[in-house]
This record gives sequence, C-alpha cells and structure tokens, in this order.
Amino acid sequence: MSKKKKPKIKRYSGPSTPKGKKDNISGSRVPRAKIIGKTILTLLAIWGVLLSSWVVFNPRVFVQPGVDLDPNNPAFTPFLIQNQGYLAIYDVKVKNSFKYLKLQGDITVVGLGDYSNRFSDPKHVASVMAPGEQYSVPLYLTGMKNNKIENADIAIVLTFKPKWLPWRRETKHRFVSTQSKDGQWHWFPQPIDK
Repeated sequence: MSKKKKPKIKRYSGPSTPKGKKDNISGSRVPRAKIIGKTILTLLAIWGVLLSSWVVFNPRVFVQPGVDLDPNNPAFTPFLIQNQGYLAIYDVKVKNSFKYLKLQGDITVVGLGDYSNRFSDPKHVASVMAPGEQYSVPLYLTGMKNNKIENADIAIVLTFKPKWLPWRRETKHRFVSTQSKDGQWHWFPQPIDK
C-alpha cells in the first residue's frame, strides 16, 4: 500500500519581523495622533480664513478733529472722516449730537445723554468713500457761529452702507472740548459710554 502524503498546510502568521526588533506597543496611537494633528491644523486654517475675511470686509471708519479754523472757538473746527478699511463704503451720512454745550454768559444747552438728538445738513453726504479717502465736515451746531462755545461734549454720528451688507451701519465718535494754557480750544476723543 502506498502511503499518501499529507499535504503540508502553510499557515500564515503575519508579517515576519526581523530578529532583534520588538513589536511597537504604541503602534495604534500613531494614526490617532495624525488624525488629531490634521484636525487641529484644519480648524486653525478655518479660523485663519474667517479672521482674515473679517479684517478685509469689516469697515473701519475713523473721525478726528481737523485744523482749527478759529482756535478761540471750537465750533469752527471741521472734523475729518477717513475710510481706513480695505473696501469702499457708500452713502456716508454725518450727523452731530451733543450731551451739553456751555456758552458764554453761563448758558448751558443740555441734550439727551445717549446722543439721540441729532442734526445734520442734507447736502453733506458722501455717495462713495474709497479706501484711504477723507471727507471733512463742519459741526452743524445751529446758531453757534455767533456764540462762542466754552465747553462741549459732542458726538459725530456716521451712518453708511457697506456694499456687501443689505443694512446700514452706524458708528458714534465722542469728543470733549478742552482749553489749553494758551487759550486755544482742542477736541479730544473720549469713549462713547463714559
């Protein structure tokens, strides 16, 4: 009788590792660390895109006092409006408001404390202000040309429309008049809620 040879079954025991090398116990953590690293980098990239978009699209409009036309009367100081944003703004309207005006002869005109009493000249509207452009406007203090202001707390209120927004934006810029030692008057910016 002939002996049947049993077929040899080759069993697969996984990849062979060279002798002298041990298995990596933390092998399962390497892919997890890569996933976490990629997730963090993706979140940082999204945050960077959002932040840079906000910087580009957010209008930055500043107001500052101009050259004193009459250093003895702050009512004659024009104010400069400057678009320091990256994009143009449209339909820029300027209004004045005051908290109080102290005139000669101890006359004090008191306005509303929230600067909601506003007055303007409809002729002073900038239809477009490109980036870097300036626009100068006088104070619209009715009847103040003949009266000398001794002290004042005012606000320049700007309303404008960025092209990419369907609504108008409003900013308030507060200034207080102060007399220097040489008798000249100056406007100094102050926080709106102070």
